[in-house]
Amino acid sequence: MKPFTIWIAAISILILVGCHSSSFKPLQESSLSSDLVEVEEESAQANELVIWTHSNVFEDSLPEFLDMHPGVDVNIKVIDENNLIKEYRQGMLAGKTPDLYILPDYALGEFTGISGFENLYEKSYYDESFFDRRPESLLNHYKSEDGTDMFAIPLLFFPYVTYYRADILSEYGYPSDPLELSKYINDYENWLEMAKDLKENGHYILDSEHMLLEMVLRTNYFLDEEFEYLGDDEPFVTTFNIATEVVEKDLSPYVNIWDERGREAFQNDNLVMFQMASYVASRLQEWVPEQNGKWGITTLPFGLAGVDKQASMSIAISEKSQHKELAWEFAKKMADDMLYMYEHVENDPYFINPDLKQLYWIALNKEVPGRPQSLDQDIKFIWDVAMKDFHGGKAITSEAIEHINEEIKERIKYDQRALQKLLNTQTQEEARWE
Repeated sequence: MKPFTIWIAAISILILVGCHSSSFKPLQESSLSSDLVEVEEESAQANELVIWTHSNVFEDSLPEFLDMHPGVDVNIKVIDENNLIKEYRQGMLAGKTPDLYILPDYALGEFTGISGFENLYEKSYYDESFFDRRPESLLNHYKSEDGTDMFAIPLLFFPYVTYYRADILSEYGYPSDPLELSKYINDYENWLEMAKDLKENGHYILDSEHMLLEMVLRTNYFLDEEFEYLGDDEPFVTTFNIATEVVEKDLSPYVNIWDERGREAFQNDNLVMFQMASYVASRLQEWVPEQNGKWGITTLPFGLAGVDKQASMSIAISEKSQHKELAWEFAKKMADDMLYMYEHVENDPYFINPDLKQLYWIALNKEVPGRPQSLDQDIKFIWDVAMKDFHGGKAITSEAIEHINEEIKERIKYDQRALQKLLNTQTQEEARWE
């Protein structure tokens, strides 16, 4: 697939926008069993692959796959994203599943730690060259705690990055080289000093304090492998503190890059830096084509990193599939085609980056704290309510954020303890068998 068509697919997503192991709890014994209902059985054809997904991103790659596998039919069933988790669960519980599932990355925690998917680290699947080409930080999201099981692989992903006006930063004596600037803004004190200095000259280095919070929420998971809440740890603490200081010192113009005020902020050189996923690169060129050659791309500030969970997605093979070998070939083909956009990045004269591929891979290879867990949706719900209040006018303060963190810890504490107890029991049982 050519990079251009992949980026078009990526932007369309934006606009329209667990593990198979004896150490994990069978789905039928988990709390999800309350969702068990009758599901219409999918008729399994001898040479048919059935894929369930919330977005059909395969149109460009599918013809080549079919040419490689003559006589094979691919049945892609698109499910309403609002019903996706429920339908996937119901199908698993009823034993009526597709060959492959497409999983939105924000919902990975719903399928972590349960049976239902093939372990892609088994000998019949494991392809060292295939896995070595993927960033380890991404692969860690799908692995069991002991690293022996993997329930899915990354399909489509978009790292969050920093976009900046290199000419304006250079004018005021700040690093304009992408790698030098990356190191500079990794120190939050440097970032704050830059924000204060440039504001005095009518320039802002973030669109809004709200988007600063959105950035950390969209790129990170809030629980570690032992179900401990990470909201009180780095890099969350620094990001939360910066957001409150932005409010106190009025360091944000509070604009939305997707509306007219955002466009004007770009055109008037008011907004000279912001953070957003990699798919925005092409949109920025549409918004301000006259600024060609003035923008650069670098990594996130404050040690942050991660892909946009809302737009990224993964692919998993059902343990009930009758065509597992063919399903694995499909998964690898589609994942490789999507990876093309990062393996074969061409430098774009709109950006000053001498090596865009290097920059994206630095961003993708950064370690990200936390991992998908079954309590993610509870945490997301509380943050969604809080962000709605902030956008509605509630002030972003240290007290407000502390209240959110305390509410989350109170909400999840009983399930958290139960999961930690189960984890400890499993660890003890495994130790006895060794």
